[in-house]
Amino acid sequence: MRLFKFVGSAGAVQNMARGSLKFTPIEELNDPSELTPVMDRPAVRASLEALRNNGMTQDQFEWLQCQGAILDLLSPGEKVIPAPRTLEEANRILSIAVYDDLDYMEKKLFATIQNIRSRVGILSLSERYDSLPMWAHYANLAKGFVAVFNNLERTFNGDNTGSLNIPKRVIYGDQFTGMTFDPSTQDRLLFSKLSDWSYEREWRVVTALNACRQDSSLFLRDVDQLHLTGVIFGWRAPKDEVSSLGIELKRVNPKAKLVPAVLNGGKVVLGSSF
Repeated sequence: MRLFKFVGSAGAVQNMARGSLKFTPIEELNDPSELTPVMDRPAVRASLEALRNNGMTQDQFEWLQCQGAILDLLSPGEKVIPAPRTLEEANRILSIAVYDDLDYMEKKLFATIQNIRSRVGILSLSERYDSLPMWAHYANLAKGFVAVFNNLERTFNGDNTGSLNIPKRVIYGDQFTGMTFDPSTQDRLLFSKLSDWSYEREWRVVTALNACRQDSSLFLRDVDQLHLTGVIFGWRAPKDEVSSLGIELKRVNPKAKLVPAVLNGGKVVLGSSF
């Protein structure tokens, strides 16, 4: 899988070429609605009723185990009960009266979201390199660069949380729907954005900040530098920066190809191929 990362400076590219990826805490992202606490009470009630009437499926039970793992890692104080060990046990506990107290459940959900907000970082990537707004906003008005990554899923291949340390596509919608009692809705928390951002066609990797190497105020994860297979430089990038970056790439990551982005009829195209 090929994904792209817009950056504003050659220094950021050099760090990535050495295999150092920056994960941004939620509060430092440019979207103020990230991980907005939302509870759709009718949907939550309906999901509980459906689970009680039909029972939890094996797939839902597996997601419930993931939910337990993510709570253990990021918000252990907000677990209502220990994660059930079997599907039969999971179906039995659905009748517990505490689940009907939506005021209490909302309080626990919102506290969990606040804990997660403060304890995870995000690596934002995109399916596309040719978005003019992204060249403007994230690549310093086309003076910057786009790093090209291949096969990051080989390094970030997931864990028992189901949501962390794996590249996943962001889902866009006109409003946040939030999690329900259906455990398979867990990803709505970390991989949902409003439709205003849909032009970015974002993929992201979410990781716990305590799994990162901290360098001053930066949270970093080290990966095989060969994941970076190319760098696209903007049509306004200073020639001396491009030249210096080319020299540095040959030194630290010689297989990474340096390619120009050009405007052709108002659209962004590549001056050569990878």
